[in-house]
Amino acid sequence: MLSKAHSRLGNAAGIALAALFLTAAQGMGQTDTTPPASHTIFVTGLEVKGGTTVDKLAPPSINPKDLSRGYDFKPPGEADKANPKRWEVSSYRFDPGFVTVRQGDTVKLVVFIVNGDKHLVWIAAPDGKKAVSDTVWSRGREYVLQFVAEKTGVYHLVCSEHAPTMAVTILVLPGRQVINP
Repeated sequence: MLSKAHSRLGNAAGIALAALFLTAAQGMGQTDTTPPASHTIFVTGLEVKGGTTVDKLAPPSINPKDLSRGYDFKPPGEADKANPKRWEVSSYRFDPGFVTVRQGDTVKLVVFIVNGDKHLVWIAAPDGKKAVSDTVWSRGREYVLQFVAEKTGVYHLVCSEHAPTMAVTILVLPGRQVINP
């Protein structure tokens, strides 16, 4: 499982590679007159769980719930009443967690929620304003959010109940345009 630092490093590397590609393409005088595209992206909201017993591994000394709202912890005696030595950890997430589109593209997220009774979600635009207003999602249902990626930068689909682990980063690259040599 990747740590938050590894996840951030992967996101940063993706952004850096995209910027490098754009800079190289502009320097080569390439022309791209493709009209804006529409993307349908299927996303799953889920809870990843892991557990063991105290005779195999001691529970964490710091409660994971204190580290992030996206983590959960059931200590020995609570995780399984029939096995008082068992403990569990879990984390909520969206998958995929990273998407790249172009400015002007229409983004349609089709999200199926597998776990969690309540998820308060929205999409934040690069300027911090809400591109899609608050909505509540529940397990076992499919939801559709759609917006036009009007600004370059990073949009975030966020669940306030389980942030920062339950989020999708949507990188919006500059729009398609004619680049003069």
